[in-house]
Amino acid sequence: MITFGYKSKVSSILRAAAAIAIGLVMIISNEATVSVVKIIAAFLFASGVVSLIYGIVHKKEGALTLMATNAMIDIAIGMVLFFFPQFVTGVIVVIIGIVLVIFGLMQIVVLASSMALIGLGFFAFLLPVLAVIGGVLLLFNPFGVKVMCIIAGVCLIIYGVSELLSMFRVEKAKQEYEIRFPSANDPEGPNSSVNAGGATLDNVKEVDFKKEN
Repeated sequence: MITFGYKSKVSSILRAAAAIAIGLVMIISNEATVSVVKIIAAFLFASGVVSLIYGIVHKKEGALTLMATNAMIDIAIGMVLFFFPQFVTGVIVVIIGIVLVIFGLMQIVVLASSMALIGLGFFAFLLPVLAVIGGVLLLFNPFGVKVMCIIAGVCLIIYGVSELLSMFRVEKAKQEYEIRFPSANDPEGPNSSVNAGGATLDNVKEVDFKKEN
């Protein structure tokens, strides 16, 4: 089962919240581009802080180095974007298009790997597919700036809602996977009682044999 990008609920919630917030700003605000860049900057900063905390908490598992590196990169980029938003305002719609295509395809792949476990229907793939189509449209940028900002906002909201729904579906699939394929090292797995019973029977036979002698 593929769970890339869905290892933690926090990352999914952050992605969904950021997408919906940015989408609403792009639809409502008259200065959407600058506002969006600052929201993205804030999201990157928050993501960096979360990554750093996760690395510290899971230090014994060797996650600190990777998470600290990721945190420093996110925080650095976030600060640059926040204080110098004019650097990316001209290409923000294209950037959003690329992000939608990448994360939309990631959703589709992860959901496809979960189909055998929880029996997903066509509707589960509808929103991710719409997000990808919207992302491709943004890459070609066929309309005026204002129209494209509104389209980008709608696509981001669609992706944000889809991300939340996908998170719940993947969590359900992971639970089902753990039930069907328990860890071999799990002392409480379904084979544990059999092994325990076998060990008990062996001990009984050994005791009986000693009594007969």
